[in-house]
Formats: sequence, structure tokens, C-alpha cells
Amino acid sequence: TYQVRQPILKKDAEGGSYIEYGPAVPIVAEMWSGGCKLQTEMYGNRLPNIRNLRLDGAYYEVPGGINGKVSYQMEDGPEIAAGDGVCIYAAADQEPDYQIVAVYPYSHLTLEVEKR
Repeated sequence: TYQVRQPILKKDAEGGSYIEYGPAVPIVAEMWSGGCKLQTEMYGNRLPNIRNLRLDGAYYEVPGGINGKVSYQMEDGPEIAAGDGVCIYAAADQEPDYQIVAVYPYSHLTLEVEKR
């Protein structure tokens, strides 16, 4: 079980932007390290920081979902989009330690996440 947290764009008193993360929502997924030929070509030196997550459960696509991006609503779970934070080794009440960089809608929803 891992935790997904949606980013929320905020502005400070001086008008600068920063990101806070919403509440943690649990997901059940199988995780493995990045390492196929395509990921090696795509990420190069960053490959040790890449993990893949295959989520259990049905989902459907939400066009223009979160912040106008395509997202995926898990049945009985969160809405997931690229840019969301994921707590893999971090506790649910901490800042996410990984960020979703790609979402692949196969028979199972598959996420590529990168260490922040």
C-alpha cells in the first residue's frame, strides 16, 4: 500500500508560487525498479531513481480532470495524474518522496515515478 497526494499550487505573501500536497489517499500497487531498454534510453543516469507501479483495480479516464490534465479515476480510490506525489518510503504525513512522471493506461493502470 502506498499513498498518493495531489499537488496544490499556492502563493506566498510576496506572490511567489509553491506547491503543497493534499491529503494522502491509499492505493494498492505492485512496485519494481526501472530498467527496461526503453526506460534506460529515456532516463539515462536518472534510471536508479525510477520506479514502476502497477495499480490494482478498475479505472476510467477523466479528460480535463485535475488542473486541466488528463487523469484517471480509480474505482473506489483517488483520481491520479502526472505530477501527483507518491509516498513510497515516506510516511503518509510527510512530503511525498516520489512524483508521477508518466501514466500508462494498460489493462492495469501503470505509473512511472521518480524520486524527488
